Amino acid sequence: MYEGLYRIKPAAQRLVDPLVDGCVARGISADALTLAAMPVAALGGLCLALSEALPVALLAVPLLAAARLVLNLIDGQVARRSGTEHPWGEVLNELGDRVADALFIGGLAFVAAVGPLLALSAVIAALLASYAGIVARATGAPRSYGGVMSKPGRMIVLAVAAPLAFALGAGWPLVAGAWIILLGSLITLAQRLRSTWRWHARQPYDEAATPDGGEGRP
Repeated sequence: MYEGLYRIKPAAQRLVDPLVDGCVARGISADALTLAAMPVAALGGLCLALSEALPVALLAVPLLAAARLVLNLIDGQVARRSGTEHPWGEVLNELGDRVADALFIGGLAFVAAVGPLLALSAVIAALLASYAGIVARATGAPRSYGGVMSKPGRMIVLAVAAPLAFALGAGWPLVAGAWIILLGSLITLAQRLRSTWRWHARQPYDEAATPDGGEGRP
């Protein structure tokens, strides 16, 4: 499967090693880093929402998008390096990522040129693509991170569209960004579902291993 921007994750992790070491040395927990990504995303969404009344707020969007990605990148490393990994941390991470996406992308709903319908559609598509990746693991397949519009891709789109909208004094870059997130997320949803389907097609089926008696549904 096309892994998209997640292919550069190992290199990115090496770049943030000093941050990881600093967090471990200062006793900053991985859970705190995971939770911190949500207010950062909320602030990013607020900057988008206020962009018509305060256009300069758009210039903060790339910084906040980068901060969110860095927090998401180092929380797991901090947990592993400090020996504090635990199942609840994964719950916080997955739920926090979904909330952060909704808060950040949802800020576009308050931009007149974008409108609530397009913004909400982009949020739903992003959440569905993420859900497809998560549910793969729930069925026994590997967690699916790939696709043309993964979490880093969504943040990069916003990080490019926001300052471009400020520089041009126009709303169309944000509209284009919303459409790119929407369509890219739908493609990613299809890619991840296909990847999971193909993985299961290669595995022997064990009815006894399914908690619902082999029906494959709740």
